[in-house]
Amino acid sequence: MEQRIAWDDLPGPLRQAIGARTGPITDVRIATAGQNSPLAAIIETSDGKVFAKGLPSGHRRVITQAREAAVASLVGEISPALLWHFDEAGWNVLGYQYAPGRHADYSPGSPDLDRLVQLMDALSAIKVPDDPGPFKRAEDRWKPYLDDPETAMVFAGPVLTHSDWTPDNVLVAEQRAWLIDWAWPTLGAAWNDPACWVLRLMASGGHTAYEAERQASRLPAFQAADPAHIDLFAAANVRLWDEIAQSSTSDWTAKMAQAAKSWAAYRQAR
Repeated sequence: MEQRIAWDDLPGPLRQAIGARTGPITDVRIATAGQNSPLAAIIETSDGKVFAKGLPSGHRRVITQAREAAVASLVGEISPALLWHFDEAGWNVLGYQYAPGRHADYSPGSPDLDRLVQLMDALSAIKVPDDPGPFKRAEDRWKPYLDDPETAMVFAGPVLTHSDWTPDNVLVAEQRAWLIDWAWPTLGAAWNDPACWVLRLMASGGHTAYEAERQASRLPAFQAADPAHIDLFAAANVRLWDEIAQSSTSDWTAKMAQAAKSWAAYRQAR
């Protein structure tokens, strides 16, 4: 988790580089949600608002900025438009169209769940070019957490998945929802995203494993997936989230680790 930096504490050349792209800045509000970007700010100008996020150029996760830039042209119908991307003044920064809205409510019965299904449906229909950029592959992401890494090939596929369906990454407005924070665009099977959502519904929304799977099953790909493949995915996530929780003091990582264990146990008992 990164410490968020106040606007006035950022280097002057960085603020100038941002201002050169936004025009005169009238106000800045530092974003409170999210954990991975020391720079995350809603910038007001005379022409409207821009959301900027960034990392120092030498940061170990700066590749996530390149991934977000690479995926932007593919997801324009479901995500805010990328306005600019630069690497100057020792920082790598993305500037997005500002998307108003609140973070999604994942609790049982929330009307936001319908919006999530619509977003996943739209995402699964996006055509990915042969050379999409520095995207992850599902089989590579999860194979370190399996007894036999070769079995991770059941997660493979050509579908663009977001893979990080925390409520903070969904903005709900009156007429629509936006999917944000594309640090982990991953090519995989179409059921991967609904499976990732199951864990978030349990950890962030208080769903039981049964209730979470009922929601995920509204996506045809999850409904049609081989149960043995989902079993394997659930088992891999137990190890993944246990590893993350052991190196983190955040409450949300502990909740994810517990959700992963509960989901795997539910599937084993079926």
